[in-house]
Amino acid sequence: MTLAAAPAGGPATPDALPSRGVRLFRVAVLLVAGLAIAFSATMHERLGFDLALASVALGAIGIAHLVHVLRGRAAGGVAIPALLGAVALVAALVVPFTGTAIGFAVAIAAWALVSALLEFIGAAVRPGSRQDATLLGAIGILLAICALLVRDDPVAILGFFGGYAIVAGVFLGISAFDRRGGAPEAAAGAR
Repeated sequence: MTLAAAPAGGPATPDALPSRGVRLFRVAVLLVAGLAIAFSATMHERLGFDLALASVALGAIGIAHLVHVLRGRAAGGVAIPALLGAVALVAALVVPFTGTAIGFAVAIAAWALVSALLEFIGAAVRPGSRQDATLLGAIGILLAICALLVRDDPVAILGFFGGYAIVAGVFLGISAFDRRGGAPEAAAGAR
């Protein structure tokens, strides 16, 4: 009965998703990053501050993915979160060295596109294992497009990145409490 709501591509096993705590950690990181960007608006006139804030946010996102990897090792299927974490950490290291608004835009767009591609691959390889992978992939592509469209305005680039973090955090937060789709807590409660 617990697998009745699984996607048509295959059943979601109870081990397919990380625990709610791991998912909420990622949600917290995204929301804190988005709110930090929103509430530090008066300091966004300096490119160095924008680069540092984006770098810290990307580093935290990378760490959140790596926590998923470390906590989900027993469940298997940690390749996509590991790659997402590695890409975010590489972007966190690259962003401070971009030095120009265009370099900042390219770094954010590249991270967003690679992350979106990995999210889409994760959704295709293990259907039902990552509930919001398609949505995260779509908003990643949107972030990349927006960052490249406003490539000369680092404040707008950072604002779009903050918007991405808030939207992703909200949707991942909703899915963390969703009892459908084979979430570990739903499967354990139905046994």
